[in-house]
Amino acid sequence: MRKSLLATTVLSVLFSATTAVAQYINIGADQIAGLMTGEKKAALIDVRSPDEYLAGHIPGAVNIPAERIAAEKRRLPRDKTAPLIFYCRGAG
Repeated sequence: MRKSLLATTVLSVLFSATTAVAQYINIGADQIAGLMTGEKKAALIDVRSPDEYLAGHIPGAVNIPAERIAAEKRRLPRDKTAPLIFYCRGAG
């Protein structure tokens, strides 16, 4: 729960400085697959620790731990309209 709250806070701070309004939604695997192959290909960001990432991750995902997102934002797509999909292992 604490990591989820931290990730949400970091993401809120990171994206509150942009001029566009970010939309946060929960989506399923089928929707993610569609976004990964769509016209504006989504970036898949794994916000778990590097050890968790190395133990197994979704193919094509980039590992940026939640606490490093602001420092690593240069690794995010330059296209501010491209969808970003963040995932973690869940609460607990």
